[in-house]
This record gives sequence, structure tokens and C-alpha cells, in this order.
Amino acid sequence: MVRVVLTQAADAALSAMPDDVHEETLALIDSMADAPGTRLGPTVAFGASSWVTCTVVGDAVEVLDVGWVG
Repeated sequence: MVRVVLTQAADAALSAMPDDVHEETLALIDSMADAPGTRLGPTVAFGASSWVTCTVVGDAVEVLDVGWVG
């Protein structure tokens, strides 16, 4: 099981985005959580209309920021 931690900025952005982009963004977070290994420093994942910046250490994904086009 992977633990996901949202910064306050990421939580606020997720709450403000449209539903379809919200689903896409959650899929990006899931893909980061499913990727094996530890990544030092921030990693950015891009979707069709959103992006996620996070760090992954062990079994935790810290979502630093999310954004979307719109």
C-alpha cells in the first residue's frame, strides 16, 4: 500500500479543478505511486490537461503541486 500526502497547495488545486481534470490528475498520482523505486527530488508527470509534481520515497508519494490547463 502506498501512502499519498498532499501539500496544502496541491489539496486546494485538486478541490478547485473540474471533475474530468480531477480524475486525470488522480490517475497521474496513481501512476507515480505505482512506479517502482525511490526518486530523489521532484518528479513531474504530465497528462493531456494536467500535471503533478511529487516526490516518491519508499512507500510514500508526496504531492507537492498540481495544475491544469484551463
